[in-house]
Amino acid sequence: MATLSKALGSNERLLGPQPVVPEATGEHALPLSHLRASFIQLQALVTLVLSYQLLFSPNALISWEGKITLILGLMLLCGTLIILPAKLISADWFPGLLALLDTGITSGLIYVSGSADSDLFLAYFVIILIVTASRTATQMVVFLTLVTAIYGWALYREIDDTGLVLEHHLIRIPLLLVMAVFYRRTAESVQLLAYYDSLTGLPNRRQFVRLIGQECGGRRSAGRPKALMVLNLDSFKLINDTLGHVVGDQLLKAVASRLKDCLRPTDTIARLGADEFSVLLDRVGAPDVAARLAQRILQAFTPPFTLAGHEIFVTASIGIVIISPESGDAGSLIKDAGAAMSRAKESGKNSYEIYSPGMNARAYERLVLESRLHKALERDEIVPYYQPLVDLASRTIIGVEALARWKDPESGLVSPAKFIPLAEETGLIVQIGQSILRQSCQQLKAWRQAGHSSLHVSVNLSARQFRDPHLASTIAGVLAEIGLEPGCLDLELTESCIMKDAEAALRALGQLKAMGVRISIDDFGTGYSSLIYLRRLPIDTLKIDRAFTQDMINSADAQAIIAAVIAMAEALKLQVIAEGVETEAQIELLKKQGCRNAQGFAFGKPVSAEDMTELLKTWPATGEPRPAVSTGTGIGQTA
Repeated sequence: MATLSKALGSNERLLGPQPVVPEATGEHALPLSHLRASFIQLQALVTLVLSYQLLFSPNALISWEGKITLILGLMLLCGTLIILPAKLISADWFPGLLALLDTGITSGLIYVSGSADSDLFLAYFVIILIVTASRTATQMVVFLTLVTAIYGWALYREIDDTGLVLEHHLIRIPLLLVMAVFYRRTAESVQLLAYYDSLTGLPNRRQFVRLIGQECGGRRSAGRPKALMVLNLDSFKLINDTLGHVVGDQLLKAVASRLKDCLRPTDTIARLGADEFSVLLDRVGAPDVAARLAQRILQAFTPPFTLAGHEIFVTASIGIVIISPESGDAGSLIKDAGAAMSRAKESGKNSYEIYSPGMNARAYERLVLESRLHKALERDEIVPYYQPLVDLASRTIIGVEALARWKDPESGLVSPAKFIPLAEETGLIVQIGQSILRQSCQQLKAWRQAGHSSLHVSVNLSARQFRDPHLASTIAGVLAEIGLEPGCLDLELTESCIMKDAEAALRALGQLKAMGVRISIDDFGTGYSSLIYLRRLPIDTLKIDRAFTQDMINSADAQAIIAAVIAMAEALKLQVIAEGVETEAQIELLKKQGCRNAQGFAFGKPVSAEDMTELLKTWPATGEPRPAVSTGTGIGQTA
């Protein structure tokens, strides 16, 4: 009960009519077992007081057997608290319900004990209800003083009328006062559970918001500049998914401990969410002070956490907002620090950012864009644009690459550079990929029926799509539904997507290859492919990244790399496509090096299905490359 006593003593420091909670010193919320013990102790006192009332009342309306039965019933009620479920015991409304139940039982037993006409009943009733409803220590003292006065006056009247001092009335006074204190502390126990994180013992979001209001408002904050820090663990979900939630919980406790070691005694730490912490920094004279503390935290996370036999390396992204007299409320401060934290993640993680007003504008813009992107998918505004793949010797179009474009009715063609990263982050890239795959296959079927029987289509797969265990069956279903041969479809993946889990990639690519679809590695040369895995991967084509093609005219190194890739591809019996070809000089040099296929602006920009249909009709079998059909300002993802 020491924790409860401390809570009772600190009530004076809390603001207004708020639930009683201790200051944020990092102490743990009262465990459920202690809370259950408090209820049992309370009910034992109730049983003691009422049993005393029954046993020593000379005017009882029931027999001794009835008294014993009632007392045993009270003891049984006390015992049921041992087996009540935890969810019920920890509910906010449970103390009030228990108080009402005790009031009803007390009313009945006082009646059968022959004291129903006494003012003592009124005093007892007031103690249970009003003391339980008190909000601060001062209020409780006032209520107890008032009730004691009422009780004393009633006792004086009874002594004056009867001329007797009934000792059971005198003994009942301290017992009732103790019961009142127990009711109050039991209610506080429930509030502690509601205001503190049970895992780390830190204040939760609700309590932290209140503490920010206390620390940053009024005279208390005068001359004590502060800052608010929001910290999010990078890749915490991956740890939970791979090592389990038990290890994840242990990691959160260890993180909370390291945070405490990094900060000063005057700083307040809280846990806001699953993998998100916040710190209220006291006495921050300038932004560089908060920055140094953030850097200290990042450095503290450098050594691995050793948990359950695993060495776990964890980084964090931190957002900081400097609190000024013009700052908004606690919710606004947390939101601003969160915006800065998101910017730190976008910048590569394991870093910190100090909030600036423009961050909220960017966050709002991102939120609006995400909402519009959802609606765009519903309205089929995400469509494929097609860029020709050309045989360099004959200058014929041998295929097309489908690239996602957003045809927004309000702002026109939205660049993929603007919405593709957001789609990948939110998971919408899976829906976009499936939609582009279906539309591209349908369009290819129409082109082949129109006479372009040798044409094939290349479709990019995102990392999220590639990790889908049902990817092969989904693609097979689309091909079967449209009636397209698998060999007409070429799936493009990046090196990093494949090499992230090479063994899993081998299995997934094996399933796709068994269906008969073609597989290409896109942007080859920019990732970190292992030549051992490259030899084992069931792929058909290497697409040389445009960075090498762009530099090949003026860079002997770029020419050497392209020549090496072409030679390696020939040895592995793979096709090669050079991306980003823009000039005739590049075309001639690629032909000299033995590259047979290419794509780029020299042959055409990505265009709509209608424009590509016209291009296919008029494209010459031989001769010089033709200019692309104009597509306005939307270039975006091109090769």
